Amino acid sequence: MATVDKRRRNARRSKYRPRSEAQKQRRKELWAAREADRKAGRRLSEEDALTLRLEELEAALRDQGHVGIHNRRHVTPLDEIEDDVQRFAVLKARVERLEALWAINQRKRETRGKIIIGGALLAEAADFDVEDRDALLERLVDILDRRVDRVRDRLTVRELLGDAPLPLRPGGDLDEDAETALAAAGEVLPDFDAMAQAALADDEDDGLSPGEIDPDYADLDGVWEAPS
Repeated sequence: MATVDKRRRNARRSKYRPRSEAQKQRRKELWAAREADRKAGRRLSEEDALTLRLEELEAALRDQGHVGIHNRRHVTPLDEIEDDVQRFAVLKARVERLEALWAINQRKRETRGKIIIGGALLAEAADFDVEDRDALLERLVDILDRRVDRVRDRLTVRELLGDAPLPLRPGGDLDEDAETALAAAGEVLPDFDAMAQAALADDEDDGLSPGEIDPDYADLDGVWEAPS
C-alpha cells in the first residue's frame, strides 16, 4: 500500500477564499447588532426565574402571616409595566426585598424557637415536683459545661438554675469566685471608675454657654461659669 504524504496532500489550495477586511468588519457589526437580542433573551429567561421566585416568596411569607407584595395599593402590578427593562428592574428589586424579608423572618423564628426551648427546659428544671428533676438538672449542667465558655454566661446560667453546680469556667473549681475565674480565663472586668470619670467629663464638655442657648444672652458668655 502506497503511503501518502499528508503534508503534501494538505498543501493544496482551499476552495474557500479568506474573508476580506470588509467582510470581517461586517461580521462584527452584525454580531454587535444582535447583542441587544441576545441580552433580551437572557433577560427573558432571568425574568421567568425571578417571577417564579417572587411567587414562591409571596406564598411562603403569606403562609407565615405576611401579605404579598401585590396586595399593596401603591405598588404597580408587573403586568402594567410596558417597558421591558423597567419591568425587569422592578421585578428584580421586589425579589431582593422579599429575599431580605424572608431571611429576617427566618432568623426571628429561629431565635424565638431557641427562647421557647430554653424557657421550657428552664421551667422544667425549676419545677421541684417534676419526676427525675435531679437527673434532668445534672444533664443540663453537663450540656452547659460543654457548650458555654464565657465566665459571664456561666454565671448567669448558674443563677437562673438556682446556683446549680456549674463552675464559672471550663475545668474550674465550683468554689471559684467570679473575679478569679475572669482572671484565669483571660477576661477582664470593665473599669467602672474610669467609665464614671469619662461620663462626668462628657457631661462637662456638653455645657452650653448662654449665647449658644439664646443669642440675646451672648453678652454673658465672658462671665459665664458652668455649674460644678
